[in-house]
Amino acid sequence: MKKIRTIGLVAPSGNIKNLDEINKEISILEKTYKIKKFYNENLSYRYLSDTDENRINYFEQAFLDDEVDMVISVRGGFGAIRIVDKINYNLIKNKIYLGSSDATILLMALYKNTNVKCFHSLMISNGFVENLEKNIKIIEKNSFELNLKTINEGNCKGILWGGNLSSLVSTFSNNNYIPNKDIILFLEDINEPLYKIDKMFFEIYRFKELKKKIKGIIFGDFYIEENEIIPLLEEYSKMFNIPTFYSKDITHKKNNVIIPFGKEIKI
Repeated sequence: MKKIRTIGLVAPSGNIKNLDEINKEISILEKTYKIKKFYNENLSYRYLSDTDENRINYFEQAFLDDEVDMVISVRGGFGAIRIVDKINYNLIKNKIYLGSSDATILLMALYKNTNVKCFHSLMISNGFVENLEKNIKIIEKNSFELNLKTINEGNCKGILWGGNLSSLVSTFSNNNYIPNKDIILFLEDINEPLYKIDKMFFEIYRFKELKKKIKGIIFGDFYIEENEIIPLLEEYSKMFNIPTFYSKDITHKKNNVIIPFGKEIKI
């Protein structure tokens, strides 16, 4: 993979809170990389970083910039679903994109519609810079390691696909982002009660077009006590009747492992 020298920062989702802290993280990045900001840090629009039109324009500009090697979302929040169908993917050049949380939607769309190398990853707001050298090596080598606990035994093969549960389910009115390959689905979420997690799992279970492609599931961290979440994971493991696993390495927390989105693996 091409050596990373210039990083473009985008804010396609929520408004940028704690700007001083974000800029401290960016100043660390600037010691090693050239940084270009594709957002207006002095502007927000309700709970969004900007208007839909401006967020689309900034996002496209980041990928059009010939100098930029890698694009990273500053934070998640909400907003990607409002712009994902309006982005001109013909303008998106072959770069690297990192994001998670709400950016799950953009990972899905970029993987399906472009040749961008996508990674489900920590962002500027939640710890990417803290282990910068390690994270960059993972990206440049396109490799990763996950600690997995088996729930339902078996072997599976497919591309790594998924991310934030609520963001993924929000795309179900549009089937355009479902890959044409078998998948190993990975899921995580935050700030969702157990009954909503149950509801969204069931939405996946009843979505036949997606369900038939799922050959294995990696359940990540849902910020719910294990004595509550594990029985639910076991129930759905039986319902899907495929190999399933549990890993706290897929999370909103700073120990979140960078995952090459769309990489084919065997478990």
